[in-house]
Parts: sequence; C-alpha cells; structure tokens
Amino acid sequence: MNEEMFGPISDQATPPVYRYFNGKDWLTSSSGKTSEIISPVDGSVVGSLQAVTREEIDAVMDKAAHAQVAWEKMPLNHRVKIMHLAADWIRQNQDYLISLMVREIGKSHGESKSEIARTADLVDYYANEAQSIKGETLDSDNFPGFDKGRIALIERAAYGVVVAIAPFNYPVNLSASKIAPALLMGNSVVFKPPTQGGISGLHLVRIFEKAGVPEGVLGCVTGTGEEIGDYLVSHPRAAMVAFTGSSDTGYAIAGKASMKTLLFECGGNNPALILPDADYNLTASELVKGAFSYSGQRCTAIKYVLTTPAVRDEILPVLLRTMDSLVKMGDPRSPDTKLVGPVVSEKAAEYIESVINEAVAGGAKIVRGGKRDKAFIEATVLTDVKPDMKIVSEEIFGPVLSFITVASNEEMANIVNGSRFGLQACIFTRDEGSGIILAALLNVGTVQINGSPQRGPDHFPFLGVKRSGIGVQGVRYSLEAVSRLKPVVLNKPQ
Repeated sequence: MNEEMFGPISDQATPPVYRYFNGKDWLTSSSGKTSEIISPVDGSVVGSLQAVTREEIDAVMDKAAHAQVAWEKMPLNHRVKIMHLAADWIRQNQDYLISLMVREIGKSHGESKSEIARTADLVDYYANEAQSIKGETLDSDNFPGFDKGRIALIERAAYGVVVAIAPFNYPVNLSASKIAPALLMGNSVVFKPPTQGGISGLHLVRIFEKAGVPEGVLGCVTGTGEEIGDYLVSHPRAAMVAFTGSSDTGYAIAGKASMKTLLFECGGNNPALILPDADYNLTASELVKGAFSYSGQRCTAIKYVLTTPAVRDEILPVLLRTMDSLVKMGDPRSPDTKLVGPVVSEKAAEYIESVINEAVAGGAKIVRGGKRDKAFIEATVLTDVKPDMKIVSEEIFGPVLSFITVASNEEMANIVNGSRFGLQACIFTRDEGSGIILAALLNVGTVQINGSPQRGPDHFPFLGVKRSGIGVQGVRYSLEAVSRLKPVVLNKPQ
C-alpha cells in the first residue's frame, strides 16, 4: 500500500479492517461489526468494512451540514483547483487502484485501467465545466401584464448535504460522478460506498481528502444498505440523494427519502433491435461488447435481442464466430482475459445459473455457454425466449444474451415499452432514417443506432425513464442537477 496516500484508512493488518471517515479523521466504529469483502477472483479476503452506528452517522451529517456553509462561500476557482488536484492524484495512484479493483470486484485489468483513466478525465471535465455554469437576469416586462420595474437575479445555489450512494460495478467512476459535481457546486457530501467495491470507494475518498477538500465537507460511512441505507436517505440533515443501483432499491429509497431532491440511475434491461438490412458483422461485434463486457454487470448491458426469425438465423452464426475471437473467460488479473471474468460473488453466479435453468425449463434453448464454476458464468446465448420469462423481465446482472423473435417493428416497440425498465435501447440498420423512425416509438432514456448502449461520452445526457432513473446526468447536466435556481427579485420604486 502507498503508505503516504492511503495509510490512514485502515489498521494495516492483513487482511486490513478499513475505517470510516468523519470528514476529518479515519475512525474505528464503536459497533464492533464488520463485513468481510471476499474476492470473486480467488475467494481470498480483501479486507473488512465496518458497520457504523446511527450516532456516528449523526455526527458525520452534523459536521457536513456545518462545513457546507463555508464551503459554498469558497470561491469557485478554489474548488476547481482541488478537483484538478484530485484528478492528478487518481492518475498518480492508478496502478494501485487498478490492482485493488481487479481483486475486489473481479473486473479485468484492462477494464479497470479504463475506469480509473476515465474517472480522472471526468473529474477534470467537471471542474472545467463548472466554471461555465452561469446565472441570468430576467425583466418583468417580458411577461404580458407586467411593466418594467422588477428584475430577477437568478444564480445557482447548493442544496446542502448530498447523500451519495454508489454501486459495486463502477466503484470509482460512479462514486466520483456523484462526489465531484456536488462538491463543485458548493454542497457537502456524505458518501456511502457499496459493500463489495467499498474498499475502492474509500481510497477515492482519501484522494479527495488529500487533494484539499476541507474538514467536514466530505464524509464516508460504511455498512450494508439494510444497516445504514434507510437511515441515511431519510436523515433530516440530507437535502438530496444521488443514487446508482437496482431499480427495486431505488424505488424503496424514493419512498423513504420524503421531499428530498433525487438523482437516480437505476436498472436497465436494454434491448437490441436488429432490422433485416443491418450490417451483421458490426451488429455481432456490438452485441458481444454490449452483452459480455464486465460479465454483463453493467446497467447499460444488452440483455435481449428482438428480431425476426429469419434475421435471428442469419445473425447467430456471425455472433458465435465473433464470440470465438472476442470472448475468453478467465482470471481478470491476466491480460489475456477478454470480457468475461467472475461475477461479483458466488451467490450472484448461483442466482444467474438458476434463472438460466428456469428459462430452459420454460422452453428456451442454450446456444452457447450456460455453465457455472464458482463465481464464473460462461458467456451464454439463449434462443426461443419469451418476453415474460424472468431472464428478460428482470435485470439479470450477468453474461447472458436472450433472443426473442417478433413479426414486426411494432411488436418490437410493444415489448420494449411493456417493460418496467427504460434506460437505453439500440437499433441496428443500414438505413438511419428507419432507425430514427423506430427510435421515436421506444419509451427509453436513450436510443443508440448502430452501437451498443453505454454511459458515455460523459458530457452527453444520460437518463432513464420508468424504473430506470430520475433526473439527467452527464457533465453539465449533473452540475445543474446538484444545484438549484435561487432568484433574488429587485422591485424598483415606481
């Protein structure tokens, strides 16, 4: 471990017990409770996270609320400098962060490296974009029935304390994408990392601390969602909740957060719609990347394919050949592993296997894969799947791609719109006009044409509808989402 950078966050035992951060010091919880983080790669213990108490959460939230007032008054250019330094620290420590992430969540070395690099660039971009966020003035006589004499001075103000909750699958990137914009716009943040992936999240907090975030402005509390999540999101000090995770968890949080402002990125059961004129080689390559990258553990992963029986029969051989060259299951620490490593835990793998078996029992056919070895699930392709099967109706966080045959574009749209999810969809066709017409029928956040669903580029708007999200993210959109309009109206004497 880099002693200077990360030493304070754990007790340095092997395996270490990681402390929580109250905004000033790295502390040991009085609860005495910890959760072991088991590597999905080899079953070893990476370390343990503490379960903080409600009293400890209260102290962190109080400190954040008091520190936020001075932080919002700090000149923006000072906050920007801190964020740029944090981005530099991320880059300087990337090798350590990569090896930690590979071991903790089983993400491949290449995908982990990409996440760390992307996070540093994202924090820099947030900092640059924050300097262009401006207020405006409005004159009263612009509206019918009003004369001159009133001017609204409208600025962007912070909400206060933002509770940020991140998922396991992008424990650095999707943590930074909440913390950085909230801090830049003058909020303080109390961060709850995921349990699996939480060690990586704690290291990110240390980097922000090291970069100069003042005392109390950023705190980090650890524990399972069942233990501390409900208390955090309903806490009277919290003004806003920024969350990424499953749709069911997001739905539950929304009910408990009361009148707080919400920014949610939730589950996505994303379809690929293949039209008869599609470029099959391009389509197959995008299906493989979209379905099997990080073992399908992405909210933007492709989960099912909608197309006619004739197109399915033509695309399947191309898809299987593409999988032969692009997909290799193995140890994510090896540079030879392509796309498919373990899922996050053996328990998760057992569940995925059970859903595959349930689909097969209901008439689906396994074309490729379907087998499990501990936390590893083979890249799996199923045909003869029905829309009401759990393998499609639920978000299965694993490397499974299901084919559903349809008779028309209208049937495709009906299946997509009948889902409770609505994050992204992708359409493959050589006729972009036809793709745009079909895209207009789909009730999802974003439609990709001739490309697999994805979050980036990070300055594009990113959103979900239905159970897939609340609010809009993407660099400028995120900065606007974590700040509010504050008008001051000048009434001139008549």
